[in-house]
Amino acid sequence: MRVKAIFFDMDGTLVWVPGQKQADWFLQILQQFEIFPDRAALEQAYHTAEERWQREVRPKLGFSSASFVEWNKMILEELNLDGDLYGLAERIQRYWESPPDQLFAEVPAALEELRRRGIRLGIMSHRPIEGIEYSLQKHKIKDYFSYLASPDAMKSPLGKLDGTLWAKLLRAAGVSPDQAMHVGDDFETDIRGPRRAGLHAVWIERPELKGRFYPGRLSPSDSHHIPTNERASARIADLKQLLEIMHAA
Repeated sequence: MRVKAIFFDMDGTLVWVPGQKQADWFLQILQQFEIFPDRAALEQAYHTAEERWQREVRPKLGFSSASFVEWNKMILEELNLDGDLYGLAERIQRYWESPPDQLFAEVPAALEELRRRGIRLGIMSHRPIEGIEYSLQKHKIKDYFSYLASPDAMKSPLGKLDGTLWAKLLRAAGVSPDQAMHVGDDFETDIRGPRRAGLHAVWIERPELKGRFYPGRLSPSDSHHIPTNERASARIADLKQLLEIMHAA
């Protein structure tokens, strides 16, 4: 396996947002707008809205900013709030796009080592480009990446499950699918998507994030029933193990 380019997911891979549940983060945002819903009611509203979003919105709008705004509005509707819910949903989305994320400790050293080995690095995240840049600059790691991409910016509503998205990114990087790798924590999008496009895909399952989910993340699939060509090329717990895989290759 001669990998010349590696693309990384953001949330759950390079960074994480403190908190146990997405509903907790949503509550913190609402409180900034002086809205104080009952926690249990909010959690129920969040999950009901997520089911609606997966069924009604995601098939049409994918993982775009507009799609997430609709999800936010559904949550507000489930809470029976009044007023300009769409406008509030847009303001909430702006908070999602610059969350108070934290960098995993081993990330800078791993990126430095990969760059030293001459591997080109990029980001492929369902965050909007502005959110990607905000986080990378905040954590002082933006200079490691030559390519920043998101389905929203690339007009790809299917997100990482869209083969044309990967084809565009590979052309920009000047590499063939078998020379590229994607590293991410969501099996459905970070593994099956790039694998279908012919890339290597490494599934990072950080023990400290077990049970936590991020905006737009799909439920984990039962990988035992997935076709061989859509399974992870490797499974790791952190980026130190990624370096070990690259060294062994």
